[in-house]
Amino acid sequence: MRQGQNPVKQLNQVAKPQRVTAAVLNHIPFLDGFYSEMLEVVRVSLNSMREDAGLPFDLLVYANGSCAEARAMLLEEFEQGKIQTLILSDRNMGKGGAWNVMLQAAPGEIIAYADNDVLYHPGWLKESVKVLETFPDDVMGRVCGETS
Repeated sequence: MRQGQNPVKQLNQVAKPQRVTAAVLNHIPFLDGFYSEMLEVVRVSLNSMREDAGLPFDLLVYANGSCAEARAMLLEEFEQGKIQTLILSDRNMGKGGAWNVMLQAAPGEIIAYADNDVLYHPGWLKESVKVLETFPDDVMGRVCGETS
């Protein structure tokens, strides 16, 4: 049984998400063959993402049925504060199923999505947001599948 007042109620401020959530889909079912070097690929990808995005962002990673070693690496990054939101699925939901979860979970106004093997250029996020803000109808129409 709890006693007294909840000390969290005394907080004057709570954390707010960044305007942009970078959402990364990670699927490493095992560390053999095609996937033998994927842990290092993911590390390089995430480090290049964070190195010089040009804008602040929160990082959301969805581990889509990944093996224990991949989950352990992602948990370590989460515990170090390098990943703000980590979702671990015990089975592969497919890309579409993962997107549904990620898009609902991402707290940002803008979601920058990528797979786990992207090498990011300096300023990648700033330039991407600039395109979105300059051509919002064109970018959103193409993302949503319109072709006019």
